[in-house]
Amino acid sequence: MKPCFLAFMLAVVFIISGCETMGPKTQTGAIAGGLVGAAAGGIIGHQSGQGLAGAAIGAAVGSVGGGLIGNSMDAKDRKALEVNPNHITYVKIAEMGAQNVPDAVIISEIQRTHSKYDLNSEIITYLKDNKVSDKVIDYMLQGAS
Repeated sequence: MKPCFLAFMLAVVFIISGCETMGPKTQTGAIAGGLVGAAAGGIIGHQSGQGLAGAAIGAAVGSVGGGLIGNSMDAKDRKALEVNPNHITYVKIAEMGAQNVPDAVIISEIQRTHSKYDLNSEIITYLKDNKVSDKVIDYMLQGAS
């Protein structure tokens, strides 16, 4: 039982220490994936009497998966900033949505900075989770075409 606990603790330390140099979405994805993976792995592992080992494995696998998805979103933001240094990132738009900034203000900022977006389902879900309206998301989608 002690080796499993040690493995679990090492996985947690590894996940947390790696988050300092990650982009915001990579970090969020890794943490959320790790938590979901640990829960799922613990439940599955419990069925075979190895709940802690299952949680450790699930945390590691979930962190990697979540981190990869988040890193992809961070890479899109970095690429957009290279092309247009004034570009408003997905994170900034999500922050404005969460702060209930009016749609007209968000759209005006997108227009002013000539920001273009390549939205996919994960990014749209992220924006909606942060209270960005359908009107703003539709505008972002139209600007990409």
